[in-house]
Amino acid sequence: LREYLDKDINFSWQSDSDTEVILNSYISSRRNNVSLDSLFSSLNGIFSLAIWDSKTEQLILARDAFGVKPLYYSQNESGFFFSSEIKAFSKLGVNISEINPVAVDRHLSYIWSPGKETIASSIFKLGPGELMIIKDGKIQSHRNWYIPSYSRGLTKISNRTDSIQLCRKYLRKAVHRQLISDVPLGAFLSGGLDSSSIVAFAKEKIPNIQCFTILSKIKTDNDGFADDYPYAKKVARKLEVPLEVVEFSNEDLAQNLEEMVYQLDEPLADPACMSVLMISKIARKNGIKVLLSGTGGDDIFTGYRRHLALTNEYCWSWLPFSTRKLINHLSLRLPKNNAFTRRLAKLFSGAHLSSDNRLLNYFRWINESELNNIYDPIFKQRLESYSSVNPIAYFLNRLPKKLTRLEKMLAIEQRFFLTEHNLLYTDKMSMQAGIEVRVPFLDKELVDFAFKISDRYKQRGSTSKWILKKAMEPYLPKDIIYRPKTGFGVPLRRWLKYELRDWLYEILSESNLNKFGLFNPQSVTQLVKDNELGKIDASYTLLSIATIQLWCSRYL
Repeated sequence: LREYLDKDINFSWQSDSDTEVILNSYISSRRNNVSLDSLFSSLNGIFSLAIWDSKTEQLILARDAFGVKPLYYSQNESGFFFSSEIKAFSKLGVNISEINPVAVDRHLSYIWSPGKETIASSIFKLGPGELMIIKDGKIQSHRNWYIPSYSRGLTKISNRTDSIQLCRKYLRKAVHRQLISDVPLGAFLSGGLDSSSIVAFAKEKIPNIQCFTILSKIKTDNDGFADDYPYAKKVARKLEVPLEVVEFSNEDLAQNLEEMVYQLDEPLADPACMSVLMISKIARKNGIKVLLSGTGGDDIFTGYRRHLALTNEYCWSWLPFSTRKLINHLSLRLPKNNAFTRRLAKLFSGAHLSSDNRLLNYFRWINESELNNIYDPIFKQRLESYSSVNPIAYFLNRLPKKLTRLEKMLAIEQRFFLTEHNLLYTDKMSMQAGIEVRVPFLDKELVDFAFKISDRYKQRGSTSKWILKKAMEPYLPKDIIYRPKTGFGVPLRRWLKYELRDWLYEILSESNLNKFGLFNPQSVTQLVKDNELGKIDASYTLLSIATIQLWCSRYL
């Protein structure tokens, strides 16, 4: 971009920073009557920015295509406010003490909150790929500058060999272009396919790239998680890169949960956040200021269990409604105290729903009837008075009709789960330690390519991310490439029953719950007991309630 600008105008550069490149790109766009949409479309990277134009007396806000970097805003009679953190608004005199019931409901439904609302009713999120123009303290324009791959009618690639070679080409290109840095750079390495692929191509330019992994010192009790360390060690040995091991224990989580909620700004109920924070702290101590992450691979190529479930619906979705309703009823009775039956219950929990509603149901952690039971009656009345449209359902209804069901699910992943969950906690936790995390899988050219390839090259039978696995066979051991999916997570279900049991009982005590009037103490206590007995799988719901209580304690 800098070379292009110098051909257009002979700028007098004051630095080597990307910030100055963006500023001069804006100046050039104004001189040449180039639209803001075109300006931001020329940026293939991560950003959250504000530009004050003193000539037009306008403020321009914009966020990168996939929402890697956060941007919040608020408007009241005093003016317009914006920040990358919610906690900053209280310092600016914005009242953040009024709870948004809709956001609370969404956090409990999904463990993250889709849509523009936040738990503070006065604060909103600028969406991924959006821009906003403010004049005289008021919003003049609010629109999308980024048009997603699925809305552009891109030509599909059907040839198998071409698909594999292009996958390798675009991923390598994405990794190499994101290695540009004037500070030391390292990488996350979980030993899974995504992070291992990133490191394999990064090593071509940085032979001794420093990698970091987590060594868990916690029992899992068949909680669906496997220790990453042996796999990460094998990849590091194969690629001949240094590997720093960060140990993780029960005490680390218990001691840092409240601080985690404060740093996240939002009550996001996923303790995997702590892995990012701990690795980022160690990386910073080692002088590393930028880390490459494998985030996004599952969201563009498939990789989550719900993708496998969706593509296998053809085995039973043709059954009559009455039969599907019976299957749903029987699934509710399955024991929830082991990973297999828990996932089986989740698979068929929406069997009786319509096609689109089943798709939406894969993202929920608790059904609406169970959710309504745990609210305080007065809070429930407040929630019912809000006429709020589910943003995921609204988004799904507006997707192009020609998309396959898997393409629709991946579109939802990219717009909501990726932005409002994975990217949010990755950025907040890493930035707390002063680390910038880059995500090569969200390179715009790579994302466009991923959409162009056929579904059968993404989810192929029981093999997810088939195309990426074939592309990486020359570079990584096969037992790494075809390693079962486990996630960069923690054994939360065990923790809440044993190691964190006392902590949970304290946070969800009747006196604590009555402080803010959001939840019915008796219903929550029953939820805790049913979860301990394995009657229901409510661990993430209970953590959501706890993080909301912690948020209220800290911010209210």
